[in-house]
Amino acid sequence: MRYLLSLVCVCLAALPAGAAPLRVSVFVTAPDADKYLATAAQRAVAAERLKKAGATRVFLQGRLQDHYIPPERMREIRDDMIARGFQVAGGLDFVAGERFGVRQTGKLSWMNYENRKTRDDLAGYFRAYAPLFDETILDDSFCTDDRSPESERARGTRSWSDYRQRLMVRVLEESILAPARATRPDANVIVKFPQWYDRFHLFGYDPVRMSALSSRVWVGTETRDPATSRLGYVMPTEGYVNYRWLASVAGSKVEGAWFDFLDCSARNFVDQAYQSVLAGARELTFWHLEPVMEGHPGSALFAERLPDLRALAEKVEGRAPEGIAFYKPVASGSSENMYLADYLAMLGVPIAPVAAYPDGFRAAFLAVQAAADPRLLAKMRRHLDAGATLIVTPALLRRLGHAGEELAGVRVSSTVQPAKATEVRWNGSTIALTAPLDTEREIRERRSMVLMRARIGGAEVPLVTSRKVGKGQVMMWNLRTFSEADFEKVGEVLLPPRPLGLSEIPDELANELRRTALDPLRLALVAPAGVAYYVLGGAHCLYNFRNSEVDVTLNGEKLKLAANGWFWK
Repeated sequence: MRYLLSLVCVCLAALPAGAAPLRVSVFVTAPDADKYLATAAQRAVAAERLKKAGATRVFLQGRLQDHYIPPERMREIRDDMIARGFQVAGGLDFVAGERFGVRQTGKLSWMNYENRKTRDDLAGYFRAYAPLFDETILDDSFCTDDRSPESERARGTRSWSDYRQRLMVRVLEESILAPARATRPDANVIVKFPQWYDRFHLFGYDPVRMSALSSRVWVGTETRDPATSRLGYVMPTEGYVNYRWLASVAGSKVEGAWFDFLDCSARNFVDQAYQSVLAGARELTFWHLEPVMEGHPGSALFAERLPDLRALAEKVEGRAPEGIAFYKPVASGSSENMYLADYLAMLGVPIAPVAAYPDGFRAAFLAVQAAADPRLLAKMRRHLDAGATLIVTPALLRRLGHAGEELAGVRVSSTVQPAKATEVRWNGSTIALTAPLDTEREIRERRSMVLMRARIGGAEVPLVTSRKVGKGQVMMWNLRTFSEADFEKVGEVLLPPRPLGLSEIPDELANELRRTALDPLRLALVAPAGVAYYVLGGAHCLYNFRNSEVDVTLNGEKLKLAANGWFWK
């Protein structure tokens, strides 16, 4: 009987996520399993709660640091959850314990993978657990910031990012896949990438090689409360941006989104679900079981909204993102423009994140990340010859040097000069900013037209410029987000280190900035900041992150958009 159940487990877990427009799953940590799934009576209660939340699958974690569930006990939990109608898969967090792995030297509880004990402990876990599950999800601590002497020696003359990416791919091959397949030849892994996409390469994530080795890919879309510092001042659009960008790297392997209840109101939690669905997720995974069991309000609101989410998923399915491409090559540096795409999306700019140069788009935003492309200037000129509109930042122009400045018709300082703009002026309008806008001080127009100016102290600098180049145009938006120095100043490692005025700009300024971006596409949106705009396969969608109803006008059509509501046409 137990053998038969194991076969059923394999078959169910292998069902394609696309079999339904939207599935729901819950990650069960090892402490969760001991607390809520240890007995048949407990599993009956848990199954009821999971079904109320809409879940049809669970990921069962066998170890969290030193909290370990022996395989024979996990097999009993697995078989019982299958009998109760759930699909199952495995899961593991990569956090060092006293007896499991070796802790890194950095701030977070990640592991030192150069140390033989860490690799041996991982291999031992996967040899023991592979027979239980045909697929295991690797949670988002599969990275390292270790700078121990052994890592220093192994790095040699390479950059930390290059060394770590090669190291983590090797660990995936040698300490996870090889030992798992030694005991179960068909064993597979789901690589789950975290939310902090602009910093992946710094700590060892290699989306290209890791996704090639994985069976499927999950994406962290957790954004939580953007107004608190507990887990970073993350824009709620980041989940959408991260998912779409990774999908441009890994293609159809990207299936699921992963978000959590931490630092979330019920609406924060459901915002994450909607952004995941708009990004194309076919499965939503909650971290973790405890909040579902203990009645987090987000779980009830999610269950209430699940039919609406499924309706949206059916509309989104198969639709590629359009609008304005945001070009971010894999492993690209982002200092000065880190997470800029998230803020643009919050302004209602329909961003389409891409990892390859966006020749097929009529408009593209090229921030400093694009400088990682060694042939960027040639590609820009070709794109302009085809009539494209390219929006650039001072940070990118500084990297491109004289040739980039000539294209844009502006001159930037050779070193960054951060400044706070307190006022913006255009066409006779003047807007005072209660939350200063992060800009650069040393910008001088040369052969460009200044569309908007910003006041910094007693001086004015260009905020938006435009220059015709061939059949197209180059616009410069004088915007700055975060540098590495900003992270170091507050001791942050992964997430936005402080709030930005860009997320709080007045409605009139949001409308004018957005208009300069959308006019070339013959699109128009009049709405306050906090209303996001998505163009998906010819359809147009709005999502209101604000906690009150707003009046908007989309391409001439006047609408009332409910609090945390969406519109599709």
